[in-house]
Amino acid sequence: MARIQGFLPNSQQVRPHKLDNRVECEWQVIEDADDSPLLHLTTFGSEHRASHRKSSQSLQLDRESGAELFEILCKAFGFVAPAGVGRDEARLIAAYRANPALFRKLIEDDEAAHDVVAMAHRRQQVDRFHRLLTDDAFFDAEAAATASGKAEAVWQNFFDENPWIFGLSVGAQLLTSWDDRSLEQVVAGFTVGGVGKRVDALMRTSGRIRSMVFGEFKTHKTGLLGSKYRSGCWAPSTALSGAVAQSQGTVHRAVLELQERLQDKAPDGSDLPGRFTYLLRPRSYVVIGQLSQFVGPDGGEHQDKFRSFELFRRQLVEPEVVTFDELYARAEWLVSSLPVSDE
Repeated sequence: MARIQGFLPNSQQVRPHKLDNRVECEWQVIEDADDSPLLHLTTFGSEHRASHRKSSQSLQLDRESGAELFEILCKAFGFVAPAGVGRDEARLIAAYRANPALFRKLIEDDEAAHDVVAMAHRRQQVDRFHRLLTDDAFFDAEAAATASGKAEAVWQNFFDENPWIFGLSVGAQLLTSWDDRSLEQVVAGFTVGGVGKRVDALMRTSGRIRSMVFGEFKTHKTGLLGSKYRSGCWAPSTALSGAVAQSQGTVHRAVLELQERLQDKAPDGSDLPGRFTYLLRPRSYVVIGQLSQFVGPDGGEHQDKFRSFELFRRQLVEPEVVTFDELYARAEWLVSSLPVSDE
């Protein structure tokens, strides 16, 4: 019987034991005198022994020696461990695994830690955004996993999970989701959520007085331009002009049916005093295509094509047309511009 005090490298000339001498090792966690956990390991004699099965050797490891052993196992067998994990980090990992609830409570109570976790999640989502734009196989797999199997559903789900991308990325005003559960809503008949026109993203501005904002999602692969109309001029694609008409029709119908402002309701259906959302020339957006469509095979911009697209969307009063790569660039800037605390 022995209690491990620490681990040191062994310089002896040792050889692998024969498989015939294999023994079983049982383990259990017991409490030390101070109620801290101890890992107790017991080996039993080889099955070839003549005597009945009995304990042969036993070892005990406390939290510190267990962390050392964890580090040794990672090095010896190539176990996946965080890069640069040393003894202190290994101890933290062991402590977390022993009491994860305590660690979660510490993070919940630490505002700075909460911010770090939130920003780490947003950076992961920006990376996912980039992969959806650039990795066709990944995007197709995501589309196949949606209920409809359609490409537009990928972006609908992604933006539902990440409405913060619109918060500071599309306009000068802060935009928030109409409903925390989903950006997609049905708008008709003096209410939101009844039978009527489905809009991909229903948002509103923030502030003392709020206004409704509409959004339509196509896909990053949707073409922005159609055929060449005249020398140096390209017409907008059917998909783009159709999306514009669709957005204009949705807004027009909402304004006719919801009138000038919409009363906010409490969960029980009663009015919330002084809580209205206005529909005075509501802003609207179409998210479609990528500007990379105007880059030639040798890497240069096709100026006539970009000019045709840019002049078309600049002359639109509503909706505003935003490409997926523009939205990504703004989300990336939003995340990368925030400082990362070293504390």
